[in-house]
Amino acid sequence: MSLINQALRKAQHQRSHARPATAADHANASQPNYTGNSSKSGLLIGLVAGIALLVGLVAGLTIVVLRKDPVPVDQQARIVATPATIAANATTATEPTLQPLAAASPAPTLAQPLDPGSPSVLHELRLARVAAEAKAAVDATAAKQAEVARQLAAAKAAAKPSQDIIQWLGKSKISGVRLSASGNKVILNNKAYSVGETVNLELGLKVLIIQEKRLLFIDANGKKYMKPL
Repeated sequence: MSLINQALRKAQHQRSHARPATAADHANASQPNYTGNSSKSGLLIGLVAGIALLVGLVAGLTIVVLRKDPVPVDQQARIVATPATIAANATTATEPTLQPLAAASPAPTLAQPLDPGSPSVLHELRLARVAAEAKAAVDATAAKQAEVARQLAAAKAAAKPSQDIIQWLGKSKISGVRLSASGNKVILNNKAYSVGETVNLELGLKVLIIQEKRLLFIDANGKKYMKPL
């Protein structure tokens, strides 16, 4: 503003110096010189006024800008960073957590109903019947054998020493006994017998033990007979 005032004062001062000239002086002066001085003064005044106006405009803009308080740097950083932070938080909050999908268990296979009249079913029934009959036959045979063995055991337990065997041993002649590591033998009725051999097939009599002073025999019923030497 001071520059504008100085320019206005300078223009007024120049005008005051031009006013004291009289009309005679202006008449005596040449027409070209008067026109040139007036043009120069007007141009100078316009130039000064334009400069003053430009300076005032710049000064006013500067004052307006300086009056505005600058935003602190840390506040600017917060203002700039806040939208990004909010966007990041929103993305994190809204983003769903992906869980691995469990493997789908295979659907159970339903058993298909079988046609009783189909060949495969008839064949299986036939095989099952044959197997059942075979098992029944085996069980029956085993039962019979067990019964026979039980009866034999009962008969042996109830049997008494055979008189025929006792008489036969009384008549038999023992010629000698040979004891060796390879096996003991006895000479009975002029024949050699080892342990376990049958001496009388009809009576079912076998040699059980051969010793130096006695012989031991056993019959089919498990009855034992001794004959001293």
